[in-house]
Amino acid sequence: MIDLNNKQWHRDSSHSKFLISTQKALLDHSFINTAFATKEMFWAKPLNSEDLSLMLDNSVTAAIYEITPSIHPATSIDEPSTPREGSPALEAQQMYKQIGMARLMTDHVTFAYLSDVYIAPEHRGLGLAKWLIGCIKELVGMHPALRRLMLFTGEEKLQAFYERELGVYVMAERESTIVMSSNHFS
Repeated sequence: MIDLNNKQWHRDSSHSKFLISTQKALLDHSFINTAFATKEMFWAKPLNSEDLSLMLDNSVTAAIYEITPSIHPATSIDEPSTPREGSPALEAQQMYKQIGMARLMTDHVTFAYLSDVYIAPEHRGLGLAKWLIGCIKELVGMHPALRRLMLFTGEEKLQAFYERELGVYVMAERESTIVMSSNHFS
């Protein structure tokens, strides 16, 4: 079986560094429950610690983190808050702030279901959702026998996004819910 719980992707922008990781140890349960309480995730609700841990243990969760150095840059030349010379030990210390996620439930052979795609509002518009779904597509593509990827969406804008980025199509539509699927990945 393919280990999907140790994958990472990095992206640098002009003012931020980001990481997408499937490592469960990095997940911020407080962030996830806060996201579940938003109106954007109307299908979800915050979970108690035990249930949240069980859900995450049985899913592949690709989470987006904003990476910041744990030692902040100098406030002025006269009062540095960091050593002038770089230190490998200091440079390796980074802080990860979870800012998004997508959860994949799969049997790791033939079926995958995508849910809980979320980007914090203050980080939207940076192309992170497209990057996240691209990483999900890569994870799903690691299953050569995959028969079907499914997801639900209620918005036409998101339907077009998933069609374009994942290659899924509408299977059914009922009461503001659109069921999308793809039966081929390569």
